[in-house]
This record gives sequence, structure tokens and C-alpha cells, in this order.
Amino acid sequence: MSLEEKRALQNQILAEYANLASNLETLVKVLQDMVYNPSNNILDSLRDLEKEVGLVYTLYKASVWAILADLENNQEGKSGMFQDES
Repeated sequence: MSLEEKRALQNQILAEYANLASNLETLVKVLQDMVYNPSNNILDSLRDLEKEVGLVYTLYKASVWAILADLENNQEGKSGMFQDES
């Protein structure tokens, strides 16, 4: 390989590195924009998710309350049965 061929190859490699550096800078800018300025689609999705989680939490609390109320009623019913027998 002659000296001129080596220099041409070296210039091609340097050009590719410059292109890669430029692409990485563009990627960094896009990622920073995504981090600091979230898109409306992401925010809307998170709002919908927040509503669904709130609904599930409310239903869960209601279910636990219903179970505890049933247990309390069952215990009162059993204690009432024993009081009637005496």
C-alpha cells in the first residue's frame, strides 16, 4: 500500500469519525429534548394511567371495607346467637 493510499484511507476514516461525532451530537440533542420537554403523548398516557390506578385503588379499598364489614356482621351474628341461647 502506497503512502497516498494510506492517506486516502486515513482521510476516509477521519471523515467517518466526524460523521459519527455529528450523529452522536444530534442524538444527544434529541435525548435532552425528550428528557426536558416530554411529549404530550407521554403526558396524556401517564394521566390516563394515573386515573386507572386511582380507580383500581378506590375499588380495592371498597373491597377491603366490604370484607371487613362482612366479618364484623358475621361476628356480631355469631355472638347474638350465643346470647339468645343463654
